[in-house]
Amino acid sequence: MDEMRTLQDFRADAPTPDRARLAAGRQRLLDEAGRPRRRLRGGWWLAMAGAAAGVVVAAVLVTHVVPPADGPRVKAEYATPPEPRDGQWLYRKVLTRQSTLNFRDDNNPVTEKGPGWKPYWTHADETWTQYGSGKMRKALMAGGMDSVEVSSRWGAPKDTRAKLAKMPNEPLELMRALRDIITMPKGDPAALDIGDYRRIKFAFTDLDSIPPKVRLSLFQTLRIIPGVTVREEPAEDALGRPAIAVHWSDDNEFTQDTHRRDELLLDPETYEYRGERTLLLAGGMIDSKVTTKDTLIRVSAVEKTAVVDKSGTRP
Repeated sequence: MDEMRTLQDFRADAPTPDRARLAAGRQRLLDEAGRPRRRLRGGWWLAMAGAAAGVVVAAVLVTHVVPPADGPRVKAEYATPPEPRDGQWLYRKVLTRQSTLNFRDDNNPVTEKGPGWKPYWTHADETWTQYGSGKMRKALMAGGMDSVEVSSRWGAPKDTRAKLAKMPNEPLELMRALRDIITMPKGDPAALDIGDYRRIKFAFTDLDSIPPKVRLSLFQTLRIIPGVTVREEPAEDALGRPAIAVHWSDDNEFTQDTHRRDELLLDPETYEYRGERTLLLAGGMIDSKVTTKDTLIRVSAVEKTAVVDKSGTRP
């Protein structure tokens, strides 16, 4: 039984398989035992022994080899997408759905209904970032383009992509390396943990060229930072697509004072950035009444990303 002991020791910390996971194999064994058959040269007992051993081995393999189902799996292939040319632009369109509550009193928003009233209004933001230089332009809500090119706060996407591609996969090493790429403002009183959370959040929300393997490592790193919550219940972005909601602990001054929580939304299969949302948590005030359930205040979704040859060009 050395082989069996090797299998059992392979992942001794894995959970024991429950009855539901073994039910199918057990039923096959009982069906085999109850089926009439002609006598073979000792084959009946051999078949029973073989079937029983198969169920045991299957249980060991399921328990100790298959990773536990503790979260989403990455379905995307780990192939890095083709790199844009220096003069090309990264186009991004973000759709935002915003509550029409009046927040004049920050902790007691009020409903102001009138002709054509709707609980939410929707708008889209379009930006172009030049890959090789980091120059940025955005579309104006009234139409047309802004007349001034500004520089991305993280520098050229080309440089950032090169740095991220060299990031280590191990979460603790990645976290330390990310501190050199994304720096916090001087004098920021934030603790180290929330600083690491902000860096990873900024990487997802502001950087368009994250290699797939790095996205997975960033998500794994999020899960080990003290104070970070990866919510189990499903969430949706502004387009109604499923998403994983990630946020900093509710035990912070902002959330305690305002009953609001800001969340990062990620694709549950590829961990790509889907958008963000803000909730007014149960216990907050709307129209001078204490709420009994969470209320959506704002949610966004990345509707389109593409590489284009000129700023202002839409794919």
